[in-house]
Amino acid sequence: MTNYPLANFTGSCGESSTRGQPNSVTCPRGMQPNEAAAIDGNTDLSTCMVANGGAKVYGITLTGSPGIYDYVVNVDAQGPSGFGSGSMYLAFTDQSGDTYSLSIYSSSRSVHTVRYNSQQPAIVKMWWSDYSFDV
Repeated sequence: MTNYPLANFTGSCGESSTRGQPNSVTCPRGMQPNEAAAIDGNTDLSTCMVANGGAKVYGITLTGSPGIYDYVVNVDAQGPSGFGSGSMYLAFTDQSGDTYSLSIYSSSRSVHTVRYNSQQPAIVKMWWSDYSFDV
């Protein structure tokens, strides 16, 4: 992923394997467009944002997007591997309070995207879990 200025998030790291209790990290000023996420100063998120079956997030950026949607959260990640391993579930909350969800099921590492429109697009909270959740 491209080198962008960093938005530093803080919070709980590790796998969230309890239904209805996703892990989360926050950044009060928010990850602005054309910034990348860091957690406790670390841009390699793979030691923090993890899920079952070896699922992990390596990096996250927020960019602008021409077209119908103005913003894109780009998530460099891989889902769990193994028969019946399910998905890794993520959500992103922007400054307006809107939340956008993503599930990653492929065990191949690739960039996944969430496209959205918002008057306050900065991402202030990121969530993840082994299980689908509502925030």
